[in-house]
Amino acid sequence: MRTSLTPSQRTLIEAPPRGAVFLRGPAGSGKTLVGVERMLHLMAQGIPGGQILILVPQRTLGEPYTAALETPGVVSGTAPDLLTIGGLARRMTELFWPLVAEEAGFARPDLPPVFLTLETAQYYMAHLVRPRLEEGLFTGLTISRNRLYSQLIDNLNKAAFNAYPLAEVSRRLKASWPAESGQTPVFDDVQTCIDDFRRFCLEHNLLDFSLQLDVFRRYLWNLPLCREYLQDAYRHLIADNLEENPPLVADLLSEWLPDFESALLIFDEDAGYRRFLGADPQSILSLAEACDETVRFPESHVTPGGLLDLGVHLAHWVRVRLPSGGDAEPQEPPPPLKRGTLSRHLTYPPDLRYYPQMLDWVTEQIAALVDEGTPPGEIVILAPFLSDSLRFALVARLEEAGIPTRSHRPSRALREEPATRALLTFAALGHPDWGLYPAAFDFSAALMQAIEGMDLVRARLLTDIVYRLGPEGPRLVPFENLEEAPRERITYRLGMAYENLRQWLETYQLG
Repeated sequence: MRTSLTPSQRTLIEAPPRGAVFLRGPAGSGKTLVGVERMLHLMAQGIPGGQILILVPQRTLGEPYTAALETPGVVSGTAPDLLTIGGLARRMTELFWPLVAEEAGFARPDLPPVFLTLETAQYYMAHLVRPRLEEGLFTGLTISRNRLYSQLIDNLNKAAFNAYPLAEVSRRLKASWPAESGQTPVFDDVQTCIDDFRRFCLEHNLLDFSLQLDVFRRYLWNLPLCREYLQDAYRHLIADNLEENPPLVADLLSEWLPDFESALLIFDEDAGYRRFLGADPQSILSLAEACDETVRFPESHVTPGGLLDLGVHLAHWVRVRLPSGGDAEPQEPPPPLKRGTLSRHLTYPPDLRYYPQMLDWVTEQIAALVDEGTPPGEIVILAPFLSDSLRFALVARLEEAGIPTRSHRPSRALREEPATRALLTFAALGHPDWGLYPAAFDFSAALMQAIEGMDLVRARLLTDIVYRLGPEGPRLVPFENLEEAPRERITYRLGMAYENLRQWLETYQLG
């Protein structure tokens, strides 16, 4: 056990393995540390790791527990199970599938279930929505098709998270949108498409994330054999970052808590950032009433005091401006901020008027942090939506400043990423027998990804000359066959890089 623990932390960690504790506090106050050390303490007392359930809203939030278990000598037998609510639902569905498949409405209960990832769910959604688009659904909608597929899946997940019938999605969307906006037909189209998707899944034994939760909540959780299995398998619970969970988890734990010998529920105050994905911190807070004790760690050990003060002020004024129920009590404003707090933590220059100026300012701030010694890998830029133009503009500025970057767009299919499209293009060129002939534009884009320093103008010029698409498929012309003028425009260095790529593809085709 660590020696740098506070008395409050040590008390919770070394408490007897019985009773339920609700631990809350701000970020950085040592709550997860208590959870990790509590897990290790239980195992050190002889409790089998397999009897301990670590419940987190997403796998990455369980990394501190995973890292602790990887320490040599910690695990002598079975390791604790680290699961999300989705992981738990999937595991129970796999185990008890024959008992609930027919009742849940699946057309082939005699066959095993097929669990869909986000990628495969989007694939099947696209397969079903494309014909609907040709019929005229979503007329006037300007978002990309990938965004449409993603948002349709989000609506399925929110229905499952909040335990309301799928048939109510359209009605709820209409209720949350002004009637005069003219969006009502779009919401009817949403209902049509998600009904198509759910029907298709039931016909083919496909379980996307929403259907896994639905089967678990409606059928498995009420199955005595499943409940007995869970009660026997898990005797101790540590649930971390509970505030990022949906109401479904609150309902589940409120019924399950009495069956555990010990439970530690960890709640991060002023979090709940996954609200747009269905998180409901208020529902989770109600679990404190079901616990034997509530403990609060009041101070953060990592966040600067000035930044905490700023957060308190911002939260107060946001609450003041939000509509509230008639029973809400007015809150006293916090003490005035200390001089310099705002200028240190809220430094957006007031004279920025144009989009490029904002991007320049962001780049300057990041460059300043790097100059001060902050590793680029510890800096994150968040955007509501990362369009191709925004990504290009930011990456170009950061590369010019010598700062490495990588982007992540979970709302966009992997096959739409430039690097993936380049690999698919070269794969098609390497296998002409597939009959998949890339367009000239795709070849130009692939050259830009594969050859360092290749810009769009030179890539397009090179493509126009060397990429020949004939009846037997595409053919690449050697760089040495080009005339002198285009060779000089493309440059010898880039031309030789292309030639190496061409020869490699030629060798690959020959096997």
